[in-house]
Amino acid sequence: MKIKKLVMTAVLMAATMSLSAQSLMVESAVQDLRKGSLKKAKTEIDAAAVHEKTKDDAKTWYYRALIYAEIGRDASQAKPKYKGLAPDWADQAYQSALECKRLDAHNDGEYNKGLVSVFSTVGYDFYNRSRSLFNEKKYEEAMQVAARAAEMYNNAGETSGQFDNAGEAMFVAGLSAVAAHDTANIKKFFNQLMRKRTDKEQVYKYLFDVYKAEKNMDQALKVATNYQRNNKTNYKAYLLLAEGYLLNENFDKGKEVINQALELTKDSANIYPDLLTSAGSLLQMTNDIDGARAKFEESLKLKPVQFGANFSMGQMYYNNAVDKLQAAPEPDPFNEETIALADKLEKEAKESFSTAITYLEKAVEYIDNLPEGQEKQMQRPNLANALQALSTAYARVERYDESKAAHQRFEALLNQ
Repeated sequence: MKIKKLVMTAVLMAATMSLSAQSLMVESAVQDLRKGSLKKAKTEIDAAAVHEKTKDDAKTWYYRALIYAEIGRDASQAKPKYKGLAPDWADQAYQSALECKRLDAHNDGEYNKGLVSVFSTVGYDFYNRSRSLFNEKKYEEAMQVAARAAEMYNNAGETSGQFDNAGEAMFVAGLSAVAAHDTANIKKFFNQLMRKRTDKEQVYKYLFDVYKAEKNMDQALKVATNYQRNNKTNYKAYLLLAEGYLLNENFDKGKEVINQALELTKDSANIYPDLLTSAGSLLQMTNDIDGARAKFEESLKLKPVQFGANFSMGQMYYNNAVDKLQAAPEPDPFNEETIALADKLEKEAKESFSTAITYLEKAVEYIDNLPEGQEKQMQRPNLANALQALSTAYARVERYDESKAAHQRFEALLNQ
């Protein structure tokens, strides 16, 4: 009996010594972390993380998360002390923090507060990586990394002050989805941001355009309604809401919201003329040609030198001329009435083309006079549209040399 008892005691002592040794390894890693000896701390905590006696202890994973996060902070220095020690430090820190949370769930979250800085650190790293990938036009990868950054920030908890950071990461994920033409993920990320009551215009505009392209006008209107509800002083929100109503053929409500937008900006000399142009374009959607023309003309009185209202007026007269040509009957040499009507509509069409030319020339002149730079580059599609219309309008009024010159500019623009 004594022999058996002695053996059992020896086994128990061995187990206790093993457990103590592993616990000491965690403690040693903690001490080395505090001393800044990250290489030793990493070796010790990695061993503890796979040992049977300590791998299920939240404390092990807590300090593993802290150690790897500290390795990441060292790596971000201009001259890191431990260069290349753990290139995957962010993944390791994140997974360790998650494991600590899992194991600590039934222990009143003892380590949760300390993990906030870990989640923030790795979230910041992933967010910066997503921005770099986006700038490199690696949109699919940028989207995935940004989504993980948002997940990491969200794990820090809403009360930690990281909630906006999660939103910023989600915004990058959404923009990456836009660039990748990934409709499903545009809706996924931007709907989440809309539910968070974001004030970012692009979120609502891209979502609206997606649903509009899908001919889901009810959902497009819901997006516009949320935009206006979350941004009551932003006239752009009212414009989008007006378009939403018009797409749903609620013309009275659409016009009412257009007027609300104009009321918001009536005292702004910089915004109001451009908003009048936008309002006119929306009224064109309702076939309220007279109302649209009135808005364009008012805009031009306040701001004669601009592209928007000049092109829109030119477009209206151009389309009116086309309508007249299409309405003209085929002249019947044996029917004087058809000949007279065809001549009348041909003459009226020429007059409309001539008026269109006046406005289209001003639209082109505006773009030509812009300084070289990003704005002028962005206006290239508008310039192409105006030149193409001018080429046809010149030909219709028998100004053939000018028609040829406009067409050549149009072709050159397409080939640039």
